[in-house]
Amino acid sequence: MRWRRNRAPKAPASLRRSFITPEGVDLRLELASAGTRASAFMLDILILFISLIFATIAIGLLGIAGASGEIFLILWLVGAFVLRNGWFILFEMGGRGATPGKRLLGLRVIARDGGRLTGGAVIARNALREIEVFLPLSFLGKQAADGAADGFLTLFALCWTGIFLFFPLFNRDRLRVGDLLAGTWVVNNVRAKLGADLVAAR
Repeated sequence: MRWRRNRAPKAPASLRRSFITPEGVDLRLELASAGTRASAFMLDILILFISLIFATIAIGLLGIAGASGEIFLILWLVGAFVLRNGWFILFEMGGRGATPGKRLLGLRVIARDGGRLTGGAVIARNALREIEVFLPLSFLGKQAADGAADGFLTLFALCWTGIFLFFPLFNRDRLRVGDLLAGTWVVNNVRAKLGADLVAAR
């Protein structure tokens, strides 16, 4: 008769990471969990969606759309593209390195090498989001509106997006593909701790 050896449950991987500032201080940052990152993203999308609704209503009231619905649709799609990319890129390039959704949940984007977060890194990580999420879903929505979205196309678009959305769950640093390319982390904000550590280091 075989006896099974009882094993203790495996402890979850720590989200604490060493982060050396230019002043030589190790902040021991805590990475944001996948759930918190997803919540911040949904908050940003909600704000963007509401903004698009108000912008669409304003355009309709002003009569800018004119008689051509097709031109209006093209302009609306271009405006939505510029708005969502400008939203993420401009806010993350700011001093706080965070969109409003991230700020509400106490998150920020930093460079993994301890240096300054560059504009190139911010653009790279957000450009990948178009390929990960918006491009396949936008294409699927367009095909569905034209009545050309079959089951295979729907399944392919959802699987494509799902792979990228769940990617952070399968690596220890909770990184998106965009984070891997850009060399960034999303961490819990530690502004108060940074000040205390710098004072102690003097």
